[in-house]
Amino acid sequence: MNKQREGFVEDIWRIFSSMKLGMILLGLVALAAGIGTVFPQLNLDPEKARAVNPVWQALGFTKVYSTIWFRLLMGLLCINLIVCSAQRFQGIYRRTFALTPPEKVSAVPNKVQTKLRGEGDALKSSVETGLRSSRYKVITRAGDQGWSFIGIKRRLGSWGSLISHISFVVLVIGAILGTTMGFKGFFMAGTGTTIPLNTINVSRGQVTQDFSVHIYSAEDRFLADGSRDNWYTDMGIIENGQEVIRKEISVNHPLSYKGVTFYQASFANGARLTVDMNGQKLPVTLQDRGGNYFQAPGTDLYLLAAAIKSDPQSPMVYFHVYKGENVEPVQTGQLTAGQTIDVQGAYKLTLDGNAGFTGLQVKQDPGVVVVWLGCGLLLFGLLLSFYWRTIVVSGVYQSDQGAEGELTMGAMSGKAVGGLQDELDRLAQAIRENSVL
Repeated sequence: MNKQREGFVEDIWRIFSSMKLGMILLGLVALAAGIGTVFPQLNLDPEKARAVNPVWQALGFTKVYSTIWFRLLMGLLCINLIVCSAQRFQGIYRRTFALTPPEKVSAVPNKVQTKLRGEGDALKSSVETGLRSSRYKVITRAGDQGWSFIGIKRRLGSWGSLISHISFVVLVIGAILGTTMGFKGFFMAGTGTTIPLNTINVSRGQVTQDFSVHIYSAEDRFLADGSRDNWYTDMGIIENGQEVIRKEISVNHPLSYKGVTFYQASFANGARLTVDMNGQKLPVTLQDRGGNYFQAPGTDLYLLAAAIKSDPQSPMVYFHVYKGENVEPVQTGQLTAGQTIDVQGAYKLTLDGNAGFTGLQVKQDPGVVVVWLGCGLLLFGLLLSFYWRTIVVSGVYQSDQGAEGELTMGAMSGKAVGGLQDELDRLAQAIRENSVL
């Protein structure tokens, strides 16, 4: 029974340690990513995604990155990378920290090789001095007919590919944490409004926080030459009836609170109005081009702003009033600042001035720190692989009948050979000079 279990584990290990399996999984992940690029995704463009053929929607093509089959692919790829990395670890460790000098000339690297002649002890001393002066760690060993050595430089370079592989696993873990434990949403709010965070529209995840967002102002600022400066939102976080933080945000300058980040995403013009219903005055903020509406309490009248002139000196709003389900307005008109009109005998309407509407993207991503860690590991691994390549120089000295003998030296640096011959020639020249001295 134990042998069967061990055999089963070995079979599974052999399957997941296969580079062929890794290439197949990478191909499938790339295919899935291609599908996610071709088909509109629900979290990015809900309207277009809902217009896709229901068959493709049922297969998850409009929400590729949150489907079970995509996560299964990523999980299998992670297991493959972990197993391959574990299998390579021992070999990399030995090549880095447990190097042994070659026993025979045939074990010396032969792609980049050179030979030196000289007296054994003098040549050995020159090799040790020359390599150590070039920052090689040198190990020597005496043999029956001479001696051998091995030297290594930039030992950490051997770990570059392993670290790069591990970084992909970390990136996938971070992405899964972000998609399963966080949320992403958006809301549009006018100046002076307070929005409970758990009422915003979310494209993924669920809002569990119970604080609110108050918008003090939203502005589309311009520079003196008429060019746009930026969109700005003066906002505050209200928790348990108290304001805990207030900040003016803009594009690329978000606000974060308790792991939730608010990004400035869009802006729309708006107008501040006052509705007077039998002496009861109600503040109303309408968004340009019918972005929202106001329904007078106890009536079926709907008021919206068809167009807003945002000139601070002479603001103006063009309005439409609809009744019930009628598609044609029952009243239209325009208002200038301070002007009051009657709306269907139900209430009085006064334009107070301009008021901006801010569009905020809200995101909680507990995996973002893990993703940044993965990015850092990937960059570190690539730097080690390409700019800190490990160089190993080894050689075997065989004595002749007399006092002299021949040293066969070779160098290797993984699969790369560029520049190795120059490095070996430089070391050989230094050894010759030291042996002469």
